Amino acid sequence: MYPKLKRMPAFLLAFILVFSSLPVSAATLSPGIHHETISTSVGGYPQKVNKLSIDVTNPYTKIEYGVSNPINTLKTVTNLSKEHTYPSHNVVGAINASFYTFENRYPSYLLAKDDQIVNLGRVSTNFNDYMYVPAAFGVTAENKAKVGRYSLERTIEHNGSSFKTTDMNRERANNELILYTEGFREEKTRQNQYGIEVVVTGVTKKVDSQLKFGEKVTGKVSAIRPYGQYTSSTIPKDGFVLSASGTSSAKLSSMKIGDDVSLTVDVDSAWKGSQFMLASGPLLVQDGKSALTIDITAGRATERTSRTAVATDATGSRAYFVTVDGRQSGYSQGMTLLEFSKYLVSIGAYNAINLDGGGSTAMVTRRYGNVYPSLINRPSDGSERSVSAILEAISTAPNGQATHINVSQDQEGIVAVGASLGFKVNYVLDQYYNPLIVDSTKLELQEVSNGVGKIENNRFVGVKAGTGQITAKYDTATVSIPVTVTDTIEQLVASPSEVRVGLGESANFQVNGISNNQKVIFNPAAVSWTTTGGIGSINGTTFNAGNSEATGSITGTFGSARVSIPVTVSNKSLQVSGLDSLTGLKAETIRSSATIGLEKTLQAKEGSSSLKLSYDFSSFAEGTSVSYLTWPNGLSIPAAPKKIGAWVYGDGANHWLRAAITDANGRETVIDFTQDGGLNWVGWKYVEATIPTNVQSPVKLNKIYIAETSSAKKGKGSIWLDQVQAVYSNQPIPTKSFVPSSSARVVDTNKQFTVTFNQQMNSAFFNTKHVFVEDEFGTRQSIAVRTGSDATKVVVSAPTGGYVKGKSYRLVVTHFVPNGKGVRMVKDSITEFKVQ
Repeated sequence: MYPKLKRMPAFLLAFILVFSSLPVSAATLSPGIHHETISTSVGGYPQKVNKLSIDVTNPYTKIEYGVSNPINTLKTVTNLSKEHTYPSHNVVGAINASFYTFENRYPSYLLAKDDQIVNLGRVSTNFNDYMYVPAAFGVTAENKAKVGRYSLERTIEHNGSSFKTTDMNRERANNELILYTEGFREEKTRQNQYGIEVVVTGVTKKVDSQLKFGEKVTGKVSAIRPYGQYTSSTIPKDGFVLSASGTSSAKLSSMKIGDDVSLTVDVDSAWKGSQFMLASGPLLVQDGKSALTIDITAGRATERTSRTAVATDATGSRAYFVTVDGRQSGYSQGMTLLEFSKYLVSIGAYNAINLDGGGSTAMVTRRYGNVYPSLINRPSDGSERSVSAILEAISTAPNGQATHINVSQDQEGIVAVGASLGFKVNYVLDQYYNPLIVDSTKLELQEVSNGVGKIENNRFVGVKAGTGQITAKYDTATVSIPVTVTDTIEQLVASPSEVRVGLGESANFQVNGISNNQKVIFNPAAVSWTTTGGIGSINGTTFNAGNSEATGSITGTFGSARVSIPVTVSNKSLQVSGLDSLTGLKAETIRSSATIGLEKTLQAKEGSSSLKLSYDFSSFAEGTSVSYLTWPNGLSIPAAPKKIGAWVYGDGANHWLRAAITDANGRETVIDFTQDGGLNWVGWKYVEATIPTNVQSPVKLNKIYIAETSSAKKGKGSIWLDQVQAVYSNQPIPTKSFVPSSSARVVDTNKQFTVTFNQQMNSAFFNTKHVFVEDEFGTRQSIAVRTGSDATKVVVSAPTGGYVKGKSYRLVVTHFVPNGKGVRMVKDSITEFKVQ
């Protein structure tokens, strides 16, 4: 949270006349770097815009691009910003920047620093493409932010003559000469046979990443692909390929194996000497007007989606990093490129260029008190996407003196007369907004206004009802903290409002006073407590359960205020959802597709149906894929559970089974039913996810979901869920997989079963993963499974030492076992038996 709002700039005030806008949240991140979050409406849709304004004339401010090492490693904006933050080089804001080539993960377009090529990239000949007109953002040698067109000149020298290439790293058209380098998206040129190609190797510097503008490098011709040959040339790592057709073929016709060929790549004078340049496109604003270098009717231009851009003012002394979130109905729908262009003009852009958008759109800012920046926008995928290059707003200011401090009460609420209150230092900033190490012992409470309290041992003590200000000092910084004192408590409120606990265990609860609908800080030891129902005893706000099951209540009184808390003492779990209806449930996804439905054919764990969650990760190679079963309003769970349990019918695909809960403060916590890759069983199994002890009850269950982080395991499948329950006891209580039937067949300890099918089955599935024996508590036995005399029979042999006499078991052939044509059974084959 930022200390104060800044006044809205004049150009934003003018913009309000055109666009419907809501209040602006703003903050200074460092000298010369300012952040704003703007809620507005464009195209009849709500839009959430984040803008960084960067004064490059400030001596402590600079802009750089950021990439990974190696450059073709993709990382999130957050992670890259963190990696590039070090003393006197603090990334306080950043946005995603370069598009990247999916095939090799290199940035798609030119990157250069101090006249050295870092990534040569490519261009396009299609007017519908982003990079039809070569353009870039950068900082010039004169320290001016610049957006504009650029041109690259690629000169070839051979046997005393020189000529230019038409272009580079794109499809060759008729009569063209194209240069292909390692940065091309394919390993070969992939050009047709109607031309000739010359392969040059032995170049001592990488053309794509080591040349200076204007520097000449030389290699030797190592291969020639003649006209009419269908196989295209392989692009060497230590050189380049020249590919010519039509009239341009003559330029290569005299080249022979072993000849020296030189290459020079240079940039036009407007960009020569620049600190850096990052190419992208299309241009959105030129000379203060909306002017796009792309066909505005093209699909990628008319799509309403998230957008990212960088802009400059007319003087080049200020740059703007701008994002708009998209694809989030009711929050931010996103803009077309034309809308985005006009919006940028409205906020003062004189020149602007489009950057990668959609799911890649991300902005990070350094929150007050933090060393590293964190995500400030809301990506359309639900999480940050990894990218190839970013733009960074950097503060080089040194650490200074404590200037800004943020102090708050160590407890929420108003203060009762006679009660004491401490304060905590949330952060300390110097005059450059750098975070300083917090030393809480330096906080000194000095005085209280209006006589509402006094300072004792550096704590506030309420004296009389009213409001006042506490003046506090930290080194040379001071702050005023508002405080309210009350002399009445009208109501007592307990949290959680219900107690459930295992036999002989303890449960803590909190009691708060309420006055005038506000929480009151008072001494809870002054509350008198009683219990009913033989449930146990109470010591302060700790309840100690008895050793037998019981129900009753705890009652507390303070003056005329009273609170009663129902109590259940039991080791039994509480079912919170049988998942017998889809009402109030939905499927949600990140990089996946998913559906939910009621399953009435496969045997349910309880009742007549279970819930089937089907997922498909196969179309999403990059990033983590997730398929959710979601309770949009949350599934309320009473009291303070220690775990969430559920019966899960697994598909054996080795994914990750997790859940998300929210606590009493609305904070979300992710809990694990399995480890990553641990959803490895087939059939029904009871699993539990532990709730961390710092989660404040009551909680709501929001999601149960399957996640996959590995591209190699991204397939599709289904799991089934039943009997979601809350666990309140620390003691491990066996959960029954089935209730033994009195009519179960009786067998001896070494019984060998042969299950016969009415058709040929796929015997590859005759294994202990798909065919198993479990006891009544779900413990799977160490049986042996093999194919019988043919694929219509599966033989199940008893464990070494046999089954245990007197115990009940069941043999399960899961419905995942298919026939010879790949068709699965519609339900499990289950044989229950008892051992004599």
